[in-house]
Amino acid sequence: MKMEKEVYFRHTDLAMELQEELEKEGGAISRFNGITIKKRTFPDSRLREVIITVENEEGEKLLGKPRGTYITLEGEDLSKNDGDFHENMSRCFASHLKTFLGSREKILFVGLGNMEVTPDSLGPLVVQNLLITRHLNEMEYFRKMRSSMAIAPGVMAQTGMETGEILKGIVQKVHPEAMVVIDALAAKTSERLNRTIQISNAGIAPGSGVGNHRNEISAATMGIPVIAVGVPTVISIPAIAGDIIESVLISMGDVRLRERYEAWSDREKYRFMAETLREELFGLFVTPKEIDESVKRISYTISEGINQVIARKNAG
Repeated sequence: MKMEKEVYFRHTDLAMELQEELEKEGGAISRFNGITIKKRTFPDSRLREVIITVENEEGEKLLGKPRGTYITLEGEDLSKNDGDFHENMSRCFASHLKTFLGSREKILFVGLGNMEVTPDSLGPLVVQNLLITRHLNEMEYFRKMRSSMAIAPGVMAQTGMETGEILKGIVQKVHPEAMVVIDALAAKTSERLNRTIQISNAGIAPGSGVGNHRNEISAATMGIPVIAVGVPTVISIPAIAGDIIESVLISMGDVRLRERYEAWSDREKYRFMAETLREELFGLFVTPKEIDESVKRISYTISEGINQVIARKNAG
């Protein structure tokens, strides 16, 4: 049970959080051990970008992520009804997706998740708003665009099949040149919920954020490049308890006690939580109260970015 507790407290789908955790624990991150990091803050300071590249096996072991590029776009306003910000985010997202896809023309878009569960509905919602063109390629206007296909395959409880099995069958039948999968993720800090978009060319393991591991969807299993797009919508009770403790210590005004807690590594915080929280709390996850509207807005932002890439509009 100890290992299961550690997964619920420490696990995150975000490469940026793993990088922050590693640096806090004194780990050296550099191109010499297979990891490079580039950071950029946009002129209005509301949108930040972090690009983490895992280049070799040493980097994989250090960060705990498969080799590849992990791009994080982050801004507090992503969860808000701010049209200008969402438009800027769509353009920035589209520019990175365009780079990952390169000259590939025939793309399969996959909305992972359960439409009936709001925090898990991001993928299906994105697919609903995509520009689908594969069946229109006999028309001159649409020949100028990428050939796009889309599916929301549901979850195993609904289909009785692994998502990877469904997608592999589709790939073998229609032969897309690349696959883009969109899914809800788990974060380790509450400040990242509904405020972060991660794009990666390393594939994805559906359900891993909540300890419900399914077969990996990646270039190795699909036979074509797999680009993963995700937004953290849930956080575990043990992880959010850490945020609460830190807030309480700040409100108490005890600087020495707060600094002592903040100096703990995530592993030390895990041990404290494992000894303090009731066992049944380790399987619970929470999501922000405004999740319904946030997921709809973010799904539209992502779909708008994807549509720019399909239609070959200038991005970024």
